[in-house]
Amino acid sequence: MYKNLSYQFVSSSFLLNTRNYLILFVIWPFAAFVSALVNYKEKVARRVAYIYLIYYGFTFAIGELGGEGSDSERYAMRFIENARRPFSDFFNIVGGMYSSDTSVDIVEPLISFVVSRFTSYHGALFAVYAALFGFFYLKSINFLHDSYQKNPGWNAMIHLAFFVFILPITSINGFRMWTAAWIYFYGAYQVVVNRDLRFIVVAVFASLVHFSFLTANLVLIVYALAGNKNYIYLPITLASFVLPDLLAPTIESVSYSMGGSFADRYEGYSNTEYGEAIQESMQQATWFMKLNANLLYYYLLTAVAIVQLKHRKMMEGRDQRNLFSFLLLFLSFVNFGSVVPSLGGRFQILFYMFATAYLFMYQVQMPGRKINPLTLVGIFPMLLYVAVNFRMASDSINAWILTPGLGIPLFVPAVSLAEALFG
Repeated sequence: MYKNLSYQFVSSSFLLNTRNYLILFVIWPFAAFVSALVNYKEKVARRVAYIYLIYYGFTFAIGELGGEGSDSERYAMRFIENARRPFSDFFNIVGGMYSSDTSVDIVEPLISFVVSRFTSYHGALFAVYAALFGFFYLKSINFLHDSYQKNPGWNAMIHLAFFVFILPITSINGFRMWTAAWIYFYGAYQVVVNRDLRFIVVAVFASLVHFSFLTANLVLIVYALAGNKNYIYLPITLASFVLPDLLAPTIESVSYSMGGSFADRYEGYSNTEYGEAIQESMQQATWFMKLNANLLYYYLLTAVAIVQLKHRKMMEGRDQRNLFSFLLLFLSFVNFGSVVPSLGGRFQILFYMFATAYLFMYQVQMPGRKINPLTLVGIFPMLLYVAVNFRMASDSINAWILTPGLGIPLFVPAVSLAEALFG
């Protein structure tokens, strides 16, 4: 009875008013966020969800400053250093962004420097991170959510929910790579599915957030020029499961020949010490961490293949054909990129996003409460992936953000969700 009453409250017309949402947000921000998710098809609810993501960034927990354990700690320390630098250093950031001794990723340094002109509180920096990340994150989710509203069903809902959790807001812990991932997805989805070539500019913008997306944008441009050439893409994709190890020396030679920042970055991602560190980390990981690394990849790979082989007639629309062709090309890129430690795995997550969107296009054609075998098989790898990511993200989630009272997390010592749940 109480469960039904609470559901009726968060989904009632009472909360479809901006003023009432603001009142609830002040009383209990997390409750306002949950109610916004329930009513997500409404514009005001989407705005509330976006505001909560920014609030999450403002209360971001990074532990004791001065550590070197995560990207977020390095962002925070660099931000504090920027606050002490004179404004004239702004021109050093812009003028030297492509030199060998500075970053080619211009967006993050600029955000850090500009925000440091107003405050040295790291929460303000992460609020801006969350604002940029959250904009492209929610815009991308809306592509799928709007289709789901037209034909809701359990199979589509499960894949939509998983899509949301592939790279959630907690990923601002690694702001550069994962924000670039959502920017790229948003731009590439428009180019591929809707054939709107104007959004190539958006996808290219991702390269200014993380330099590695220059390569991903080459893939997008090749697709935009060539179109759906599956008779070319399919053999390349099949070869990509065999050839990468054979071509590794050539890729290394080309990377070093580019010189400057690119050679330095390649060295950072591909040197022997880095590879050994990854292998040692995997050896120390628990069984589900090791399983998580491969299980989802092969599920999505197999599921896409089954849809193409057994249900091709259901996927003959322009959107589906375009996305499948791009998937083939992008998968080839991911597999060939696997010879570079870290980068291959990172772009594999983008493959998860595109592949899940493709499976969603298939599943949304099956409304109702019956879960089909393809979805049923995928539930375990999807849940395992979400559980592992949640455990890692819990170190940076401020537990106070779940409690009543707007602003409470700003006046009490930060307690990560990991500390609250796992001690």
